[in-house]
Amino acid sequence: MAAQPASAADCQLPAAVDGLGSGFPVDEQALPAVGTLKAAQLFVDFEDHPAPAGSFDEAEANLASGIEYLERVSGGRLEVTTTTSDGWVRMPEPSTAYPFERGLTYEDHVRYIGDAIAAADDTFDFSDVDVVWVSATKQAPNITYSPTTNFLDVTADGNHLTHAVTFGYDQWRWGGLVLAHETGHSLGLPDLYLFEAPPEDPGNWHAAAGGWDLMGLISGQAPEYLAWHRWQLGWLDDEQVVCAVPERATRARLSPVAESGDPHPGRDRMLVYPVSATRAVVVENRQAIGYDRDIAASGALVYTVDTSVSSGEGPVRVIDSTPGSADGLDDAPFAPGTSWTEPTTGAVLTFHKAPAHMLTVSLTP
Repeated sequence: MAAQPASAADCQLPAAVDGLGSGFPVDEQALPAVGTLKAAQLFVDFEDHPAPAGSFDEAEANLASGIEYLERVSGGRLEVTTTTSDGWVRMPEPSTAYPFERGLTYEDHVRYIGDAIAAADDTFDFSDVDVVWVSATKQAPNITYSPTTNFLDVTADGNHLTHAVTFGYDQWRWGGLVLAHETGHSLGLPDLYLFEAPPEDPGNWHAAAGGWDLMGLISGQAPEYLAWHRWQLGWLDDEQVVCAVPERATRARLSPVAESGDPHPGRDRMLVYPVSATRAVVVENRQAIGYDRDIAASGALVYTVDTSVSSGEGPVRVIDSTPGSADGLDDAPFAPGTSWTEPTTGAVLTFHKAPAHMLTVSLTP
């Protein structure tokens, strides 16, 4: 009997770790990624580091592009509305009271966020807020980095607030994309950079996924969210996913990931080939358009997703078509006319030319 075509649901690998991960559904800690996300945006300064006159507009503008990113990449399925503090909110303690530089604990992070909420509460209504964003003045470099918590547990104006991001001095390096990266955690996505670099490649915390997704290297040359992440968040429809099975040949014609929000809902966006209960090979089309406009190489991006691997340990690993090249994973995509063999099953993926920015991939068991 011939094998029956697989449905997209057959390729939705179940979540196999707690917390942020790559499986379906996203963890229950996540905020909905479809609909309206209501953010309270608090800009804070300190007695020891007061914000200079005229600096508020610069601080607000620095993060604005992250909001635009989320709305564009979601194809309009996520709308982000912000209510901003009326000027700088003075924190009750000096910046040195919050030990970002010494390894911030959950308790210290929550205290920092709680202090910001309490300081703003007299003039700010938190009753209809999903997430709190706290952005420190540029004058306080010891508020060093920008962590997320999905376990805030603070009540203000009768609203139990559970999600927050604090933006530190690194926001001036990353710009608005740090907001989109950290909001990705609020929506349930994992980190794709490695918390520990591999022993054989010390210092390379991006050995797993390189710069091929904003949840990895924020300043990478290809910050478009992976098609897999868009599917997790409900920004891709099942009808746009080609699910392959080992028993039959499969062929897909893929539109670029960067165009996934365009009004062509029937177009294929990725091919998924499960190789175990928690692991799949994914193929998507990356072209030099959209947020990928600066990529070093276009073509078929091939990667594995393993839902049993936790955030920061390499749940997504990009297959490098040019191992050992000076560009690392930046030139990882496979060009038309090439192929790759999946080592555990022997299935062969072959990549073909297609008109415009399209590409075709065929899988032969």
